[in-house]
Amino acid sequence: MNYFQKLILYAFILFIITACESKSIEIKKSNYDIQQCNKETYTKKDLEEYNKLIDSGEIQGYNCIGIYYMRAKDYKNAKKYFEKGEKKGSLESYTQLGSLYRHFLNDNKKAVKYFTIAANNGHAKAAHNLGVYYDKNFNYTKALKWYEISFKKGDTYSLLAMAHIYRKQKNYEKAIETFEEAGKLGESEAYHSLGVFYGKEKDFQDFKKTEEYLFKCYKMGSGLCAATMGQHYEEDNKDYNKAIKWYTKGFELGSKDSVTRLGLLYVDILKDYDKSIYWYKRGFEKLECLDCAFNLAFLYNVQLKDYNEAIKWYKKGYKLGDKGATYNLAYLYQYDLKDKENAIKWYKKAVDLGEIGAKGKLKELGVTYEK
Repeated sequence: MNYFQKLILYAFILFIITACESKSIEIKKSNYDIQQCNKETYTKKDLEEYNKLIDSGEIQGYNCIGIYYMRAKDYKNAKKYFEKGEKKGSLESYTQLGSLYRHFLNDNKKAVKYFTIAANNGHAKAAHNLGVYYDKNFNYTKALKWYEISFKKGDTYSLLAMAHIYRKQKNYEKAIETFEEAGKLGESEAYHSLGVFYGKEKDFQDFKKTEEYLFKCYKMGSGLCAATMGQHYEEDNKDYNKAIKWYTKGFELGSKDSVTRLGLLYVDILKDYDKSIYWYKRGFEKLECLDCAFNLAFLYNVQLKDYNEAIKWYKKGYKLGDKGATYNLAYLYQYDLKDKENAIKWYKKAVDLGEIGAKGKLKELGVTYEK
């Protein structure tokens, strides 16, 4: 086959792929909100309910079961049910297949194929996902194209993503304009981005605007913006009283970052360990803040030399899957308490949680251990 024949063949294959990705598919409509199937944890009862959906003729049932299996890391069954939904005419199934291939099966080619079919048939999330894919691969032209399609279908988060691309392209005026528009449409993160922009971008630095935008964002109920306002007062203005005020507001809005930074402020700068302990405990009890448990254990371990309290808080972190807390607990046993047996025990637990460094420490102790 000569060069021109190869070129013609390539063009034909490309045409077929493009035709498949842009094809109009026969869609079976559903009023069932797929978000009802997005849960942090699932039970067997959920699976029974999703099967009942299918039995009643509700096409989204296939996607609910697919998501159930995907969260359980049973990708074979997830794929099976999404493909069943696809065959029944579910547009959502194309998007879910795209996500499955993109995030779990590591096949970007198939992910793009399914996202493109769904996006070309009106699925806003699929268009946004294509934007994210091209954005992460630095193809900003295609990313903007798909984000804009998603935005026109009502996804204001895609407008926010467009603003970030303009910022990365150093098209600052367009970025500011787009962040403003996204903020007015209810995206609080857009005002947060503007607050950070005016605080960090040297040619545009304006702390008054930083505070103005972060306050707008906070008024929309964002704990993130309260935390960032606290950080601004702590780092830029050295106004620790205002920093404490804003970190506290952030904590009240559920911001784990706020309470972590508040504890660190009391430890590192104000040297008030009692208040640091108070806030770390509140953060853990009210928000299940893992960093709070870790930092509290570290404070007891390193600064206060209260090993019993340190062990107690490291173990709380371990129970919530914190591999760093588990490693530090083993380290405490090895070096502070000279307890080799417990050190080995907890290094093994750290390895089980994926802490690679724990394997090296076990070798130092004469132990070979594989999960």
